[in-house]
Amino acid sequence: MEKTWIGFLLPDDEYKRKNILVYFAEAAILQLVAVVALIVLSHFEFIPLISVIVLIGMLFGTIAYIWIRYILSGMEFAEIMTEKAYRRERKGIVMKSTSFLLLMCTSVSLLYIFGATTVPLIEGLIVSFIAALLLFLTNYVSLKRSYRKNRELIN
Repeated sequence: MEKTWIGFLLPDDEYKRKNILVYFAEAAILQLVAVVALIVLSHFEFIPLISVIVLIGMLFGTIAYIWIRYILSGMEFAEIMTEKAYRRERKGIVMKSTSFLLLMCTSVSLLYIFGATTVPLIEGLIVSFIAALLLFLTNYVSLKRSYRKNRELIN
């Protein structure tokens, strides 16, 4: 593996590692462009910029960019090449998402019952549902793209 301080973020697979490094580089360039644009905007005072919100937004945007590029790349499920393997993995994704939802709902309910949180129960359950839905959608889209890409490589 390359000598880099971000090595702990990178997978062992050389192809995945190379692509993720490209996504990091793209995100860094986009972030640089955003910083320059924000400097220009703040100089002319077109819009009021609250620095903490801008920094959090840029951090979220960078992470989201890398995450979306990885999901849409179709390299997560490299071993899924047959219809049977695809259906088995899809069933596994449904089971993982469902167990995550049940675990989160149980945790939120227990925290609410024992008074360890001030968040209303319905809000905690809605956040749990949204998180489970995002988990399912990201894994499903990644699986679908991987399967399609792997089928093209075979043919």
